[in-house]
Amino acid sequence: MGLHPLFTLGGRLQLCASMVRPGTALADIGTDHAYLPIWLAKQGLVSRAIAADIRPGPLQSAQQNIRRYRVEELVSTRLSDGLEAIFSVEADDIVIAGMGGEMMIRIIKNAPWLRDGEKRLILQPMTSIPQLREFLAQQGFAVLREQAAVEDGHAYSAMQVQYAPEKTGTDSLYPYIGKLDAATEDSRAYMRKVIAQLEKKAGGLSVSGRQEEAAALIRTAEQIKIKMQKER
Repeated sequence: MGLHPLFTLGGRLQLCASMVRPGTALADIGTDHAYLPIWLAKQGLVSRAIAADIRPGPLQSAQQNIRRYRVEELVSTRLSDGLEAIFSVEADDIVIAGMGGEMMIRIIKNAPWLRDGEKRLILQPMTSIPQLREFLAQQGFAVLREQAAVEDGHAYSAMQVQYAPEKTGTDSLYPYIGKLDAATEDSRAYMRKVIAQLEKKAGGLSVSGRQEEAAALIRTAEQIKIKMQKER
């Protein structure tokens, strides 16, 4: 994605941007080229932002982009493994996008200061998504809002999360589709992807003789289909 004077975010990052609270202090973890914090700064939507990455190379690109768009007063860079080099007073909204769910779990486990009801996590996982959702619920993190976006033919989900044990109610479909409803075409596209994944996994289990497990996944897929029909 090449930047230009009026660059726009793709659907995935735009969805994450929509979940950042206006005027917040932001940390973007795994920032890559700092597209998200730069866009938010140019829109006047953050009071300050840290663009953090574990790799020096992307941070150099981020620094170049920050200078190019003249947001040095608002956006700084930080070499950091997850949130290890970020202090709790520096960020109230934390975006972790475009990485695996297991990595997100590790980052959250290693930052106990996220157990502060004033903080918000904006998570956009690429893999191990059911495991991430289950971890969040088990650890007292509630999904306040979840939406889907389609970009380049792929459906993604992003969630805004708060430490609020009293709000962590879940159901049998939660690990698979979280808090999504079927009101938008992007959400339905995400649900269709999940259904296909469940059916494929069920087929593999059936071939290997694990019929009960396969049947349970098929039932879950059918429940998602019913939800789609009811809510569209």
